[in-house]
Amino acid sequence: MSDIVSLLSQLNPHIPLYSIENRKFSRYGVCLENMSAQCLRRISIHEFPYTGGTNYVASSLPLEKCNESRLIGEVVFGEMEIQAGLCWGDNSAMNGMEYHKSSEVLVAVTHFVLILGYLGDVTSCGWDSRKAECFYVPLGTFLELYSTTLHLAPCRVDNNPFYAVVLLPKGTNTPLASEPSGMLWMRNKWLLAHQENPVSKKGAAVKIAGENIKIIPIL
Repeated sequence: MSDIVSLLSQLNPHIPLYSIENRKFSRYGVCLENMSAQCLRRISIHEFPYTGGTNYVASSLPLEKCNESRLIGEVVFGEMEIQAGLCWGDNSAMNGMEYHKSSEVLVAVTHFVLILGYLGDVTSCGWDSRKAECFYVPLGTFLELYSTTLHLAPCRVDNNPFYAVVLLPKGTNTPLASEPSGMLWMRNKWLLAHQENPVSKKGAAVKIAGENIKIIPIL
């Protein structure tokens, strides 16, 4: 893992980039130990083939039937009803940041890079992308991201698409019953868009100052 982090850091000197084992990650979340991704990985690869772009499905019944999803619902979400979905594709840019009023669990079906920020750094004017930090997440990792962690889609590490199972309280990231208002973009999803994100043309709040951080992958 250290070799990959070192190479990614050399390719991306514009942004702090660390291993998920670095103590700096403790501000954003925690690694969940003694978990197996075998069922989630098998379903993700077979049920959701990569056909280009970056994709997200909020809820997948086959993923939710995996024993790992049930355990996460019990251990992380206190027996709340949860959804298990998938984010996958070729993303390499920040594009924006979101947060939820709950933790989010990510399961690394492949390795990927996360661009993260801290909700406490958001002001009435928005958030500065210079405060972002990046973390390399190896295959098989189970991460709990805290509700105070700004994040969006993972970024690919190399020429291959990334795959990440996303577990959240039921209904998160689904359409609102009313029109979006301010940063509330979907149910339990507050979005700070960068002006380069296409959703900024659809009414999303442009609340990120600074560059749209891009991760240069290992080719």
